Amino acid sequence: MSKKSLPPLSAAEQALMDLLWKKHPSSVLELLEVVNQGREEPVTRNTLQTQLTRLEAKGWISRDATGRSHAYRPAVAEERGRTSVLAELKQRLFGGSSLALVRCLVESGEISEAELSELRKLVRKGGEES
Repeated sequence: MSKKSLPPLSAAEQALMDLLWKKHPSSVLELLEVVNQGREEPVTRNTLQTQLTRLEAKGWISRDATGRSHAYRPAVAEERGRTSVLAELKQRLFGGSSLALVRCLVESGEISEAELSELRKLVRKGGEES
């Protein structure tokens, strides 16, 4: 990756990033409402605030404190963020091998026939651009 790599995310931080990429800016109360939908044990405001503070310290989000309540928004574009998370996962679980990652998906049956067809098209298209 040409840009500085981003710190890894926990599962809870990734879930918050997914929410913020969909709807931003968002306040703590707005995020708390969405995070707690359908949960038996709700996340507390303090826990959510801690996660947001960590995401801000890691450079994943920014906070606008000009209003009465803080508004949070992604500081990292979704495509760059997902690429960073995938690169970290690929390195950690597959020794950096893209082939090993894709092989695992194919052999486990996690890729549908339609997705395999699309993947073949992407590979062919990529080969033509070289």
